[in-house]
Amino acid sequence: MNKSDARTEALRRRRALDAERRQLLDMLVFERAHKFRPFQLADVVHVFRSTDDEINTWPFIEYAWGIGKSVYVPVSDHATHTLRHVQIDRHTNWTKGMYGILEPVVTPVSNIVSASFFGSNTAVVVPIVAFDPSRRRVGYGKGYYDRFLAESTAPTLGIAYECQKFPTIDFEEHDVVLTAIATDHTWYVA
Repeated sequence: MNKSDARTEALRRRRALDAERRQLLDMLVFERAHKFRPFQLADVVHVFRSTDDEINTWPFIEYAWGIGKSVYVPVSDHATHTLRHVQIDRHTNWTKGMYGILEPVVTPVSNIVSASFFGSNTAVVVPIVAFDPSRRRVGYGKGYYDRFLAESTAPTLGIAYECQKFPTIDFEEHDVVLTAIATDHTWYVA
């Protein structure tokens, strides 16, 4: 399936989930995904802040803090279509970014790192719009995560609802295959 069609259909399917069902599925995804071995072993985790119709990522952040991990989140640089990576803690102040996603307020003392910081002792939780069983993902189409993941050597964990899966999705040279994808139904791993 081409990326554009997969993106459109997956977003339609995801938006069709009612709030009560979504809450249950979010819990099932978290219960599976937080057990991802690289996530458990990592000293540092990178977790995106979710929008209202994505899987709620706040439990991943709180869990990581609870077991002593450093947590980083992305901040979008809209001019370059790249991500900056900012360390957060329980005292971080938040503001809505350009896409309505909560982002940390960056201050002169913020710990901002490059993509190459995320190596083998880290784990990156990746947003997914659509995916296939071969762990190929479709994002929102701006390439932010493809550029980030191309510079990182960290294990990657995609999280998605099973309804976002397609038998196959077109793959381009710049696309990055994820290490694993956890859904409310199962794991997709190499």
